[in-house]
Amino acid sequence: AFPSVLMLLCAFPLSNAAGRLREFHLLSQMNISEALETCKKTYTNIVTVYDDKDNEELIKRVKGRDAPSALIGAYTNNTNYRSKWSNGDDVIFTSFTENCTGICGAAMRSNGSWELLPHTETKYFMCYDEGVDRASHNYSLIHINKTWTAAQLYCRQHHTDLVSITNEQENERVKNQTKDREFPFWIGLLHDNIEWADRGKSAYRNYSSKPGQGTFTILTVLTNDWQLRGSGSFAVLCYKSLIHVSEAKLSWEGAVDYCNASGLLRIESKDDQIETERELRKENISEPVWIGLRQSRLFGFWMWVNGLHVGPWTNWKGGRQPEHQISHHCGVMEKVDGTFKWTDKDCRSTFRVLCEAK
Repeated sequence: AFPSVLMLLCAFPLSNAAGRLREFHLLSQMNISEALETCKKTYTNIVTVYDDKDNEELIKRVKGRDAPSALIGAYTNNTNYRSKWSNGDDVIFTSFTENCTGICGAAMRSNGSWELLPHTETKYFMCYDEGVDRASHNYSLIHINKTWTAAQLYCRQHHTDLVSITNEQENERVKNQTKDREFPFWIGLLHDNIEWADRGKSAYRNYSSKPGQGTFTILTVLTNDWQLRGSGSFAVLCYKSLIHVSEAKLSWEGAVDYCNASGLLRIESKDDQIETERELRKENISEPVWIGLRQSRLFGFWMWVNGLHVGPWTNWKGGRQPEHQISHHCGVMEKVDGTFKWTDKDCRSTFRVLCEAK
């Protein structure tokens, strides 16, 4: 049982709002247990809000409607405060020792260590712009005092996100971007007790105040924030993922047969890539997975299984597609230094499969 539920004021009807690979659906009044069961049975799960774009899309569709509120999938886990990176990276490196029992962000000190501070404090903050790999990320210290959540929003609007750090070398590189008088500054680590029902790795928050104890929250349209509510009957926001992940490991030809009519997954845009990464992180998948990429053995160009040429947007490992004659002919997505990239693999290798779902 979930100790709390998040809710959102929204409008009827709502569907097909989230993009090519995810749909939102709004259901009528039910209690929390019914909501969780119905979303899983009819769609994929109760909705996770990943960013301001999600938030604004939902709000835009509800204004002027009669639905008083609707559940979303966040809940407070009062016994489990955890750290998470704003961009969804795994937390495999930290540099702080003190604990934080409230909602805190991490700030870097001048010696490179971190401190956990209330997220409502205002500080400078470090954004990054994604490169072809982690080593080529560009860092920008923003000389504006903002709260942690406001800093996150700024970085996502003007850069890629708040900076994440996965090892001592990256920590040193971030520290060296700044001068002594500019410390401490926010980095992208959030420490709180909010979880998502579908295990989604979202660090997006829109608190109206500190979340209370043991209740699901509400996102109100009138004030554009999340507020706490207890039990009751509510409309419900579900989502349907249009990405299917196989349990079995198959060769590429086996993957084509497995996906059948719906086809292996195509990644046509940055939005598709982001949605796919969310799914892989949610399922804790870090090994390679087949996607619908294949190479012409004769001419060497890459195409999707439906015959469309790859591009203009691409996400190749190292920023370059595998060269003809020295590459394998089938494509995967795999995690490279914490970042999901496309690369070539032997078509006879066996991996889990990403299909397009109906």
